[in-house]
Amino acid sequence: MKKILIALFLILMANQLFAQDYKYGKVSKEELEEKYCPLDSSANAAVLYKKRKTFFDYKQDVGFEVVTEIHERIKIYNKEGFDWATKKIDYYNSTQAREKIIGLKATTYNLENSKIIETDLNKKEVFDQESNKYWSEQKFTMPNIKEGCVLEWTYKIISPFKRIEDLQFQYEIPVKKIEAQIEIPEYFIYNKRYKGYYPIEAKVENKNTVINLINKSRVGDGYGSPSSMPTVTQTRIDLITKIESYEVTNIPAIIEEAYVNNLDNYKTAIQYEYAELHWPNDPIKYYATSWENVVKTIYNDYDFSSEIYKSNHFMDDLNLVLAASSSDSQKISGILELAKSKIKWNHYNGLSKFNGTKKAYKEGIGNVADINLNLVSMLNKAGFKASPVILSTKSNGIPLFPTINGFNYVIAAVEIDNNLILLDATEEYSIPNVLPSRVLNWQGRILRENGSSESVVLTPSKLSETSSKMSISINDQGVIEGLKRTQFSELYALNYRNKYAKIKEDDVILKVEAENGAIEISDFRIANKSEIYKPITEMYKFSSEDLSEKIGDKIYFKPLFFDAMTENPFKLEKRDYPIDFDTPFLVDNKVSIQIPAGYEVESVPENIAIGLRENYGTYRFNIKIEKNVINIYAVLQINTAIFPSTNYEEIKEFYKIIVNKNLEQIVLKKV
Repeated sequence: MKKILIALFLILMANQLFAQDYKYGKVSKEELEEKYCPLDSSANAAVLYKKRKTFFDYKQDVGFEVVTEIHERIKIYNKEGFDWATKKIDYYNSTQAREKIIGLKATTYNLENSKIIETDLNKKEVFDQESNKYWSEQKFTMPNIKEGCVLEWTYKIISPFKRIEDLQFQYEIPVKKIEAQIEIPEYFIYNKRYKGYYPIEAKVENKNTVINLINKSRVGDGYGSPSSMPTVTQTRIDLITKIESYEVTNIPAIIEEAYVNNLDNYKTAIQYEYAELHWPNDPIKYYATSWENVVKTIYNDYDFSSEIYKSNHFMDDLNLVLAASSSDSQKISGILELAKSKIKWNHYNGLSKFNGTKKAYKEGIGNVADINLNLVSMLNKAGFKASPVILSTKSNGIPLFPTINGFNYVIAAVEIDNNLILLDATEEYSIPNVLPSRVLNWQGRILRENGSSESVVLTPSKLSETSSKMSISINDQGVIEGLKRTQFSELYALNYRNKYAKIKEDDVILKVEAENGAIEISDFRIANKSEIYKPITEMYKFSSEDLSEKIGDKIYFKPLFFDAMTENPFKLEKRDYPIDFDTPFLVDNKVSIQIPAGYEVESVPENIAIGLRENYGTYRFNIKIEKNVINIYAVLQINTAIFPSTNYEEIKEFYKIIVNKNLEQIVLKKV
């Protein structure tokens, strides 16, 4: 028993001896010598330690400021992890008020000849740049980056607002340890929401806080003149501060896979949104506790109520559009095109106006709010029931609860015949109910003039289609020549135009050749490039010596050639976030292959027809041989845009079957 106690004591002493020191600058040789992450040997980098403290600091004549202190230490294992050596710090920066970043210090540590070499970041290598009208970022890249190095930085953000940045625990790399503390005085109430899938639990306690208010005044001398000596009075205010503390270790990386709208939406984090102000002896002020309050705040504070009723600046143009339109659908499309032609998007998002509807229309440039509030106003003046729809872009996250900060974009909606038509005039190639991918983020919120609101589904209900036809001939050496015609509709047409409509044809050909492997293209043509209310069509001739393989007296090739799906996009053992295809879709491939003279078909893949449960999707693959022609028909149809993670195994297996079928080959043999 005595030996066991001694052993336990020695283990305890060893743990204390080798306990990690997380003070700034105390990077150890053990950290620098570590060749791979013990949590995940495939990781290119890891967060060794992160500490965050957010608290409220009261300053005389300023009031409460929110202060956030950050200390972070990151290990780089290989060159693929070098991206983590660049740090971006976002901060609010408008003409009215701004947040400040102070106390930035950053160091790179390398181990050379068993000696730790420190390289400090030069302040001249720190850059500030504007992200938009309201936000900027401070950016730096660490010096002397090498495989095996450790990076460390610390800084402080001081905010005059009541904004508490999301408390994030999970990243694309593993995290060994995170310590965090949020201190909030009793006057300020926040909506607190968890996101992600890794369990996090807070230790909560209260502490007594004292604020001393100093007031200076001068008392008159009795003859109408102020006293030369001011009177100083001090008032003591006692309040309670709530402290939430977190200490979390060994958090796995979240791995990005195909068809995810924004991985940040699913990383484990805690969101704090300022909801109420309980100032002593004042009525409670509500900010975002119900949709009614959200609507009221946006209409009042973001000038919606005034901007969507200004109309004098566009009435002459609007009347010309209405005079040329004979139906409601023509009027709506005409008004959308009018808004697009008159105001170009400056690529700034936001619910607040940039130039305002009138100025933006006259100067021809504006942000999302300027453009689409003009559109709402035009539609209303044309006699339609139109309202703004607020939403969050994919890059901004998913607002699931009543919130103001969670929205950063506004589009227009027309309610007609019990249907809702969604419109976005910032997008050059959009048409009614075909929105750009950036806004297809689950749900938005329609805000009506009467103060009512309700959720709006943003994902399209209509299938986006890619329909392809190929006619192929193969000579006796296996050289392939063909003609391909592909038509794109709905969102796929919009995406194609954004990708190719404004670049030179030669550059388009190079891109298409690169995307489709070993083909050479000639006679390339795009139809309906600018006729956005029609599907866009791509046509070209092609040839290749590499799409088939001739071995002896046999020729082998995949039935769909370069349109074959040869890799499963779903590879994870487990996926904790949804599959987001943007839109329901149909991919239709028809291939007609002329059998070369002197050859016959030896074998072809078997036909299949498979489906997902509840008619979520189907795949059909069919081959018919008619005289000297092989006809292949393959169609993949997905009937819903978003699948929860519970469907992952089924969809992964579904795509596995498709890939395996697409990899099978047709075999021709010489007669």
